[in-house]
Amino acid sequence: MSTTRYSKQRETIYQVLKNDSTHPNVDTIYMNVKKEIPDISLGTVYRNLSFLAEQKRILRLDVGDGVVHYDARMEPHLHFVCEDCGAIEDLFVDESIMRDLISDVQQGCDKKITSVDILFHGKCEECCYKDE
Repeated sequence: MSTTRYSKQRETIYQVLKNDSTHPNVDTIYMNVKKEIPDISLGTVYRNLSFLAEQKRILRLDVGDGVVHYDARMEPHLHFVCEDCGAIEDLFVDESIMRDLISDVQQGCDKKITSVDILFHGKCEECCYKDE
């Protein structure tokens, strides 16, 4: 079993991301980490985000806006993207719904499905309110 050395920079990056539920991109994470580690480089943030994703401590999200977003919530959940303001929100559904979905899809194909990434699009509550 390999051990990974502790890195104060990596843990700061992780904590900044863990405390941000907006699914920030690397630039936002970098600006927030700089508040705690002023001399950190953007390259260091990129490398550590890649490392954390490879270690499955965070998720990389591609929501179709040309930017990679990050999420430190690792419990099973889905994502919603507002088509008006671009906000990305977590959606939590009963695990039985996901199990049934995987089972139904798997019955219709000859593949072994191990996970699901579903992205819902629409208008967030705030943008719906603006339209009224």
